[in-house]
Amino acid sequence: MIQYNRQPMRYKDLNRYDITPDDEHYSDAWRRVLARLGDYTAIIVQSLNMRPSGIGLLAQTRDHVLVRISTPGEHYMLRMAPEGHLAREVYFGRALAAQQLPATRIIFHDLSCTLVPFTYMLESYVGGTMASQLDQPHLLRAVARQVGQTLRRVHRIEARGWGAPDAAGRWLTADWSAVLTQLQTILAPEPADRLVFGTKGQAAITALREYLAPGCKTPYLMHGAVGPYMARCTIGDHVQLAALIDPGPIIGGDGLFDLAAGTDPAYPEPWRSGLIEGYTAMIPLNAAEKERLRHLQALIWYWQACRHYMRAEPYQATRDQALVLLQAWMQ
Repeated sequence: MIQYNRQPMRYKDLNRYDITPDDEHYSDAWRRVLARLGDYTAIIVQSLNMRPSGIGLLAQTRDHVLVRISTPGEHYMLRMAPEGHLAREVYFGRALAAQQLPATRIIFHDLSCTLVPFTYMLESYVGGTMASQLDQPHLLRAVARQVGQTLRRVHRIEARGWGAPDAAGRWLTADWSAVLTQLQTILAPEPADRLVFGTKGQAAITALREYLAPGCKTPYLMHGAVGPYMARCTIGDHVQLAALIDPGPIIGGDGLFDLAAGTDPAYPEPWRSGLIEGYTAMIPLNAAEKERLRHLQALIWYWQACRHYMRAEPYQATRDQALVLLQAWMQ
């Protein structure tokens, strides 16, 4: 629940003094930022010459701290990254805004870490509901169709490079093969993949990565982590996609990656079918694209099953479907 402070602003109420050094859930960087969250928020707000009427902690995700800032005329969201940087979020958001696609509006960002010891950006606040919270199948299917239609347009935008930019805006990944190798390390590290799929599964997925690597010659913009948790929508007479949020670790590569990730068997069927329907509504996939999508699904569902396993989430459905596709590919 968001609680707002009356004037004068009590930024220090955001400070978290309850995190001890031996708390294994937080790194040193996270502890430092959370302990002075209110102080850092005040520094950033003052540097932007804002006059807020209210502030409140909105959310704390795996990668970011989100603070909602209210003014008499508008709400904003301050996104802070205690570790890493926000270069890919900035690039993705600006690219979508340039094409008038649903995304949060980036008002200001600082990747230099000179004002405060982390990167941050100020965004427009997007209200509404996450698609994952929709309990009516027809609404979930409808918003998934809109996500699919949006992704089809996103995948026409050529990215500046492979993978994602670093904090200085440089795209240093060599090619699609290097992207796939990097994702293997991030999403399915040892020993998780061996525990879920065994050594035969490891060998099969390595061969599939090598098979897929030459198939993508030009990097296109992609979300990199498509799912119902990444789509914010509003509900009135109809459901309307408001923004695609929180792009994944990779935003430059094969656009079909997003379609494969978004059809994870762990997601509800209305979401998965709606996503495909929306993506193929105007231009159906050709035979080569359908084959590449199946191969990418085998690869990405393998990774996602490992990811679900590491997070103590249900992973069996994703693992079983990944094995079916892997076996079909090896025959």
